[in-house]
Amino acid sequence: MVELVVSIVVAGIIIPSVAVALNNLAAINHRARDQALANTIAQNKVETLRSIGYNSVSSGTVNFSGELPSSMGSPKSASYTVSTPATGEKQIDVNISYTDYGSARAVTYRTYISELGVGQ
Repeated sequence: MVELVVSIVVAGIIIPSVAVALNNLAAINHRARDQALANTIAQNKVETLRSIGYNSVSSGTVNFSGELPSSMGSPKSASYTVSTPATGEKQIDVNISYTDYGSARAVTYRTYISELGVGQ
C-alpha cells in the first residue's frame, strides 16, 4: 500500500514537470524558427540588392512585408532603406520585426554597395 502511494506521488510530480518541459521546448523551437526565418529573409534581401548593382538600387524606403511568411508572429513588418552616405556609395539597412509570444523581436542587417563594385 505504501509503495502505491509513493508511486502516485512520484507520478504526480514527474508528469506535470514533463508537460511543462515539453511546452517550454515548443516555445523555444517556435522562437528559433522565426528568428532563423527572419535572418534568412534579411540575408536574401541584402544579397538580391547587392546582385542588382549600384545603379539599379534607388534611394528611399521600400516595404516588403508581403514577402514574410504567414507563420511568423504578427504583427510583423519588413522594409529596407537605401541612403547615400558618401559619393559613389549606398548604404542599405534591412529591418524585419515580428512578435513572438508577446515579445517584440527584430532583425537588422546593413550592407554597402559601391559604384566600383564589391571590395573596391
